Amino acid sequence: AIAAWFACACAPAFASKARPSVYETTLEEQNQKTPELATDELKAILAKGGAIVFDARPIEEYAIAHIPGSLILDEKQLGRFTQSFPDRTASIVVYSNGPFCDRARHRSEDLLRLGYTRISRYQLGLPVWRALGNAAQTNLQGFRQVARDSNTVIVDARSRGQYAAGTVPGAQAILAGEVSKAEKDRRLRYLHQSTRVIVFASNAGEARAVADELARNAYSNASYFDGSYAELKQARFFTERKPSASDLDDLTK
Repeated sequence: AIAAWFACACAPAFASKARPSVYETTLEEQNQKTPELATDELKAILAKGGAIVFDARPIEEYAIAHIPGSLILDEKQLGRFTQSFPDRTASIVVYSNGPFCDRARHRSEDLLRLGYTRISRYQLGLPVWRALGNAAQTNLQGFRQVARDSNTVIVDARSRGQYAAGTVPGAQAILAGEVSKAEKDRRLRYLHQSTRVIVFASNAGEARAVADELARNAYSNASYFDGSYAELKQARFFTERKPSASDLDDLTK
């Protein structure tokens, strides 16, 4: 009887409305001066262009990887911020390097002191953004910084013919829809999923499709170059090479 009563008494608690998903939650800090956004809310803002999103990390970190569509905002820029963004009523979102990084808090409070009235924070930051299956964006400066790092894997998401004609030295050819297959062959089989992976293509959209696919397959350090392969070549920080015959043969298996 006691067991039956306990089961009945506990049932409503477990049968109540489902808790928010991880995509809908925030850090829920105490005594916040600016409100927090959940990941789904930030994604909706980015999709609709509903706010200006700023990355409060150092410019070197921003260059290597940032939330797609965000702008850099480091402490040095505050002096001229009002000239660049004169509308004090504009919706602004600030993020930084994870839930317990103080930069997002500090920069958002700096903006409040400058008179901006609609400031929010994605306090979960870039690490949680990536952990939840979202790719980051890399600019030309960042690509240049890490391209020669032996721990960086570069992915060419262009057509097979373009890849065969010449590519970034050491780049692996992976097209959209091929990530699962690449995990089983030599392209990704031995790759630790925390390894930095940067994807480039003929345009940023093609590169992002593959980077997003990598991120959804638990490659939490995946990003895409926000330009084209032509722009990489114009920067002249590498010598284009044709892939080896064995590399091309492997792609047909």
